[in-house]
Amino acid sequence: MSVGFSRQSGLAMLRPGFRWLFFLMLVFVSGLATAEDEDDAFLSAIAEEAKKVEQRGDVDGQSEQAPLEDGGPTQKEFEANLKSRYLGSFTFYRKLPGRSQEEIYLDYKSGVSIGEIRKKIMDRFLHR
Repeated sequence: MSVGFSRQSGLAMLRPGFRWLFFLMLVFVSGLATAEDEDDAFLSAIAEEAKKVEQRGDVDGQSEQAPLEDGGPTQKEFEANLKSRYLGSFTFYRKLPGRSQEEIYLDYKSGVSIGEIRKKIMDRFLHR
């Protein structure tokens, strides 16, 4: 009885049922690699958008605005500006009582930075 190697390749030596299992595992692993590539594309798109936001000067109250003159924007104009530029802050602002809204508007009119205005909106909303 001679012991030798067969001429069949490693995959051909597997039983037919195991061949399918091997094939399915191969497809699964290649699918994981593709999913990682898609995640990387998604993460890089988010990073690009974050850079755009950081480039704006008024993020986190970094840019101060000069005090507005007496004829400055009305409260309605302030609200329209807040709504168009900071929809999330505007949504919380609208839920505040009228007195808090007026106080925030007066702060805006006195020249407080938009970052501080947005922080104050959240503080009032969360009752801090």
